[in-house]
Amino acid sequence: MRKRLPQAETGVAVDHTTAIFAAELILLLFFGRLIGEGMARIGQPAIFGQLLAGVLLGPSIFGAVLPELRHMVFPETPALKSMIDAVSQIGILLLLLLTGMETNLALVNRKRRAVISTSLFGIAVPFVCGVALAYALPAELVPSTTTRLVTALFLGTALSISSVKIVAMVLMEIGAIRRDLGQLILATAILDDSLAWIIIAIISGIAAYGAVNFEHVGMSIGLTALFLAASLTVGRRVVARIIVWCNDNLATEVPVISAILLIMLTMALTTELIGVHSALGAFVAGILIGQSPILTEHIESQLRGFIIAFFSPVFFAVAGLGMDLRTLLDPALLGFTLAVILIASIGKFLGALAGGMLGGLNWLESLALATGLNARGSTEVIIATVGLSMGALSNQLYTMIVAMAVITTMTMPPTLRWMIGRVPLRDEELKRLEKEEAEETESVPQMERALVYIDGSANGEMTAIVAGLFAARQGVLTTVLEMPREEGDKMPGRTRLMAAANAALQEIPEPSEKEAPAPPKPAIEQLVQARTAQAEDAVGKEAAKGYSIAFVGIGQPISATAPRFEESLQALIAAFDGPIAILLNGGRYETASSVPLNILVPTGGSADARLATEIALTLAAASRGTLAALHVFDPREDTLLLRGRARRLGISVLVEAHRLGKRSGVAVKGLTATSPQPETEIRRAVRRGRYDLVVLGTSLRHGETKFLGPRTLGLVQSLRTPVLLIAR
Repeated sequence: MRKRLPQAETGVAVDHTTAIFAAELILLLFFGRLIGEGMARIGQPAIFGQLLAGVLLGPSIFGAVLPELRHMVFPETPALKSMIDAVSQIGILLLLLLTGMETNLALVNRKRRAVISTSLFGIAVPFVCGVALAYALPAELVPSTTTRLVTALFLGTALSISSVKIVAMVLMEIGAIRRDLGQLILATAILDDSLAWIIIAIISGIAAYGAVNFEHVGMSIGLTALFLAASLTVGRRVVARIIVWCNDNLATEVPVISAILLIMLTMALTTELIGVHSALGAFVAGILIGQSPILTEHIESQLRGFIIAFFSPVFFAVAGLGMDLRTLLDPALLGFTLAVILIASIGKFLGALAGGMLGGLNWLESLALATGLNARGSTEVIIATVGLSMGALSNQLYTMIVAMAVITTMTMPPTLRWMIGRVPLRDEELKRLEKEEAEETESVPQMERALVYIDGSANGEMTAIVAGLFAARQGVLTTVLEMPREEGDKMPGRTRLMAAANAALQEIPEPSEKEAPAPPKPAIEQLVQARTAQAEDAVGKEAAKGYSIAFVGIGQPISATAPRFEESLQALIAAFDGPIAILLNGGRYETASSVPLNILVPTGGSADARLATEIALTLAAASRGTLAALHVFDPREDTLLLRGRARRLGISVLVEAHRLGKRSGVAVKGLTATSPQPETEIRRAVRRGRYDLVVLGTSLRHGETKFLGPRTLGLVQSLRTPVLLIAR
């Protein structure tokens, strides 16, 4: 039974706690989203609208105009304060989880010298200035003179850190996220954020003792380093496996989201137990989850909606509730606030500018970099909130820091847009941007998981090689579903797949300094899983777990007595939504997996032919082979249009294949023929060319079951060269 406190003590009955809590959430959500929408429409981040909503509902405006009503809605009762604070604290962890998921460590690895020097100088200069300012503050602005060191460290950290979330948002809004300079700004902000939470973790340990305890600080640094090392090595594999296992084995709704939340809370608890702030654990959990080999976009979209819709407005509005702008009416406090803003802006700008110049950037690039890093945003608010909750910051200092975060971030977008427009594009950068824009329209770069269904036949052996080449080139998580082998069979399909993939990985060149950052080459052992297809329905069940593409290599994929697929393959086709690559005539391939593949792909204007071309290019690039693209013109269309539109479209298909090949590092030879029967010309080209593989795209017919059309079936049955049929 609830204990009912007297009305006079609290101003509200405990029986109404839930109702008042709901009313607080309604106000925070409504005004946060409303003012956030207004800020977004004028080109500012929505989080500032959410902060302003908190200021509006706080003592500055709502409390000043209607103090009694404000006290009724936001009473100073422990129960309500703990409830709203719990939502806010969960919001902090979820926002850091999302920030970690957006962190790309490959960016930091590129141009390491510029990133490291800019980050270190950009942190060190304002940090020293902030610490000096803290010791110049009057005693009434410091929570306790005995813990001034902790206050100084918090203030120095708050003045020196950039917000990767705001930086990324602004770069996207001004269209600079893909530019070399935009990536450099983002990479530096990523390193800033990472260092920030390590610094906060150390400061938290100092705050627990009220002074510098070198033994405890050393222990905190050592445990933090151990936690980071374990997380970024073993932890990365464990998190990836957990996500895959939950996706594949749990039948409840959104099991992966539940797993992610458990991972985040576990890592946050771990960092809390080793004596550092839980924020670091949530941030690192986000980094690991963001590097998951599957479902990254799906996971992020679900989590983003969950966080942005509820926790973000509540957290930032609650942060705004703590601001009392009336304190700034005091001229002395206003002066200190202006000093905080000036020191933060000038210190960050000069430090980042010096770091950029020392990192090898030119004057314009360094100016743009220093401008882009001068945005504090959500990271600053989170740090200030942590400092306030630990008692390291007073309400006045909290208000000053949040005001600084708002002002510096609101001035950054227009100044960065003006600066970055004056940094010219280099030739290498222009080529990279064109390449990335083109890849957005392709199918293969979007694939993240492959299913390989094989047996011990010749088709199965070659499919293992082909799938291994594909897995190596694309870095996709691959599941090998293998039929039980008889004693005396050749090496298992998984072993052959891994051998082909490892051979291909040795041939993939490292990106140059001028190229776009790429993820590190994965160890294929981490990407390949092996399972045995013992039951008849195992193939269909496995296919339903969510794959981007399936490779099939079985002895008799197509029935010898009817134009239909073999039963187990039919179950896979019925359950699978994506493209299925079916290998035929595998016994004709007798060379080693490391030998370059000479591939033929018939082209056309259809989406199926385009996908087949992309897959053929991927295999040719992985095997360091060549590709011949064959386009057959229809003479009836030629005559009708007088070699006009149809001819131009056909040539454009070959030009596109050549362009894709040049980007992949594959020599593409264009072949043309004119015939009313394309199958005849394909057979003739195969006989003349001595190809190792023909990649053929087709659409399946739909009836009671899916099946091949008669022309495609006749073609693949007449060929003697290995054929990879891309069907969907």
